[in-house]
Amino acid sequence: MPRLDANAIEVYVFRRRGRRTEFLALKRRPGGTLPGVWQPVTGTLRRGERAVTGARREVREETGLVPRRFWRLEHVTAYYEPRRDAIRFVSLFAAEVAPADAVRLSREHTAFRFLSAREAAGRFLWDSQRRGLAAVRAQVVGGGARARALAVAPATARR
Repeated sequence: MPRLDANAIEVYVFRRRGRRTEFLALKRRPGGTLPGVWQPVTGTLRRGERAVTGARREVREETGLVPRRFWRLEHVTAYYEPRRDAIRFVSLFAAEVAPADAVRLSREHTAFRFLSAREAAGRFLWDSQRRGLAAVRAQVVGGGARARALAVAPATARR
């Protein structure tokens, strides 16, 4: 029987430029897992780490960005990973950065682009990531009561 593994996150980073919303797509490095694949920020939680904390950490580690706003999305993604004989659950988040914020890539990626949702969806390999983009557009980008309900409080400084 496959084990259940809920330690994965995806973060759809976006910026607003005038009336345009642009989504960050990252290209995975050659020689690693899924070489050359374009994706949102993805990662694995550390032992005992909360999902939102891990999502913020992964954004910072992979892009150097510190989002000004953060949201959880209404659903999670689940998929079967045969190598581990596990069903993996992925918690989904959205993060807004300022239009002028500079991306600093980690060694995990070789390129980045800010793209329209349609362009990002065309580059992403997985249907679940296209659904994630659509969820961000429907649940967060337009604002309103649902976006306010899904907002995650800013990270607080530790004493």
